[in-house]
Amino acid sequence: MMNYIIIINPNSGKKKSVEIFKTKISPILKKKKHDFEYYITEYSGHAIKIIKSINLKNKDAILVLGGDGTMHEVINGMLNRKDKIKIPIGNLPTGSGNSLLYDLGKYDIKTTLNNILKHQIRNIDLLEVSTKIKKIYSINLIGWGMGNDIGVLAEKIRWLGPMRYNVASIIEISRYKGRKAQLILDGEKIDGNYALIAVCNTIYVGKGMKMAPNAKLDDGKMDIIMIKDNFTKIELLKLFPSLFSGKHIDNKKVIYKQVESFTLNPSKNEILNIDGEITGRTPITVKTIPKALELLN
Repeated sequence: MMNYIIIINPNSGKKKSVEIFKTKISPILKKKKHDFEYYITEYSGHAIKIIKSINLKNKDAILVLGGDGTMHEVINGMLNRKDKIKIPIGNLPTGSGNSLLYDLGKYDIKTTLNNILKHQIRNIDLLEVSTKIKKIYSINLIGWGMGNDIGVLAEKIRWLGPMRYNVASIIEISRYKGRKAQLILDGEKIDGNYALIAVCNTIYVGKGMKMAPNAKLDDGKMDIIMIKDNFTKIELLKLFPSLFSGKHIDNKKVIYKQVESFTLNPSKNEILNIDGEITGRTPITVKTIPKALELLN
């Protein structure tokens, strides 16, 4: 018998997380005689506050009903606890973008729950993002430039559901402007003008975009996709569909690197898109923390 903490984001995806918990998750947990207590988040950042403050002693794992943003909050709450307690986390696919679960091939609620309840742990990497004022932990994506613009717009049109990422991408491509920045990749300095930089821990971002097709969750490296300001808007629009197959990396203008550390120092500091959350500001230094998270899958 296990004892779980359950975090439910009622606004994730199609806003059915609470219903799914009541009709599918809770009955199975009760039938299997597991103990659990659940919390429904009420605002952005609430899951961080909950996980930082609740008693995790004698708890076996945290179950998350939500997308990448909810997982982001839970992980950051746990890694910022004063007592440094860390327990495994299981993610159930109720969000708009469940990029981590796409990597694992887990899309079905009941199947994913049954796998989680077997309590098989996989240790996966995290990305530690250091800003001037704080550290933020990422499981999925750090987006800057047009990638961040897409994230900001996607939040504004959240009512469109999962399609908002596609719509936001097309709109931002049509109006993008390059940004000047200095990058440091494993100690190598590179100056240039960029349309987009995506730092990935997972293969997928958003809703099924295969942004980093060579990414692995436990290889100790981050995958960096760089699009310089040498694309026309028409070329970018033509490139966009290939993001879903991962074939964009075959384009000679797309730069793809796998590194252990990365620094971004733009000429103008801006907010970032981290795991779908609009948070943190440049300049940043990112490093991989190998196998830092215990994931139930």
